[in-house]
Amino acid sequence: MLTSERRTSQDVRAGRYERTRVYLRALLFADAVAALVGALVAYALHPDGSDSANLQIFPLRLAVALMPPSWALALWLQRAYDPRRIGTDPELFRKVLGASGLLAAGLAASALLVDSMSLFRQIIVAIPLAAALTPIARAAARAGLSRAGLNVEQRKVLLVGHARSVAGFAAQVRPNRAPWLRIVGACLVGPTEPEEEENLAINVQGDLSSVVETASAMECDAVVVLNCPEVDGPALRELSWRLHEQGVDLAIVPVLVGVAAERILVDTVDGLPLMHIRAPILSGPIRAVKGAVERAIAAAALLLLSPLMLALAVTVRLTSAGPAFFRQVRVGLNGAEFVCLKFRTMVADAEQLRDQLEHLNEKSDGVLFKIRRDPRITGVGRILRKCSLDELPQLINVLRGEMSLVGPRPPLPEEVAQYTDEVRHRLAVKPGITGLWQVSGRSMLSWDESVRLDLSYVENWSPQLDAKILLRTTSAVVRGTGAF
Repeated sequence: MLTSERRTSQDVRAGRYERTRVYLRALLFADAVAALVGALVAYALHPDGSDSANLQIFPLRLAVALMPPSWALALWLQRAYDPRRIGTDPELFRKVLGASGLLAAGLAASALLVDSMSLFRQIIVAIPLAAALTPIARAAARAGLSRAGLNVEQRKVLLVGHARSVAGFAAQVRPNRAPWLRIVGACLVGPTEPEEEENLAINVQGDLSSVVETASAMECDAVVVLNCPEVDGPALRELSWRLHEQGVDLAIVPVLVGVAAERILVDTVDGLPLMHIRAPILSGPIRAVKGAVERAIAAAALLLLSPLMLALAVTVRLTSAGPAFFRQVRVGLNGAEFVCLKFRTMVADAEQLRDQLEHLNEKSDGVLFKIRRDPRITGVGRILRKCSLDELPQLINVLRGEMSLVGPRPPLPEEVAQYTDEVRHRLAVKPGITGLWQVSGRSMLSWDESVRLDLSYVENWSPQLDAKILLRTTSAVVRGTGAF
């Protein structure tokens, strides 16, 4: 019996290893193709070079031949072939950018050594092309493997922790945000009430003593241990040894949930890991630069979009009675109130009709008021909301300094009146036209989810985070998800 179980476990590990090996080979081939195409295009632009040296042709052809292995090496140094990220890698663009810098520095030094300006010009073309083509080539490789029946993008995960922690983790890590992660079960730690276990939307497979056997039987790729005092240092070390013998990864969710990795610095004190948390950036030169840049962008956008905004204003006035703009008092930085501008998307007396529609409110939390098919919305207003065009006048608020391009959702005064001390941290920065709440579901989000995303933005703000949100906003607007 034990021999059979051991053989089964070995077969599972061997199958997982073989799938991972084939997948990594496919990624390596895709990266090599992307690099080769970039090098060939660059060579086609400068086939013979223009240098006077006799070595002008050889360095160019050598660069073409060495580009694929050099690009793969640069990506490997950026951990782009980490088996734990063999599926959709959320940090792929950062890794590609880092690999581009490494390879550019190395090849530029080589160009200087051989005194070849043509080689330098080829580098300028080849590396950006390889960087742009790599994500496309990898996506094509993943699609090909999926059609061939080899789908290793989803990693099966077993959760370990208290029932409340398991439920919270599962609710936060939703499939649409982490499609590569599939929670297949949980092993509960500590005393659990029957109703807590019944309310879990995850199959409970056992307790702490059965983690290794459960992970092996369910062919899990990883075990995620949520914060619980029962799994202390010695227990965690023993668990990691046993899991690694089965070829299963071990991950730990720290106590500080919602803290971005960029804010965490791990140090050691006498061999013990010490985690430092950087304070949120709420003021200072970087924030001042953010405000100045956003005002400049808002001014330029208003100038470029003024014909469109004029046309929309006229359309709103002609299709329904009332003003073109909807003015509403919102709460901004440090609780200061301001008048938020939007194109009017509802009938003129929409505010007076709200009490009559209270029974249709789809937000049971009692703070937000949202109706998927609100009868007060006009035909043109529905289109404006779907495309987020109704928010264009808020560029004026940005130009005035009342709002930012990116920030928390601007709340109503009656919402702020219900804030707890924790939620009031949302007011530590200016509200934004877009934010994590918009690119993560907008009106489909619950009150708690909206608060969590806004607080996460305030605590983890960085220029890089703003750039990511702006890029994701384009996709969110095109899809129209949660816009009602």
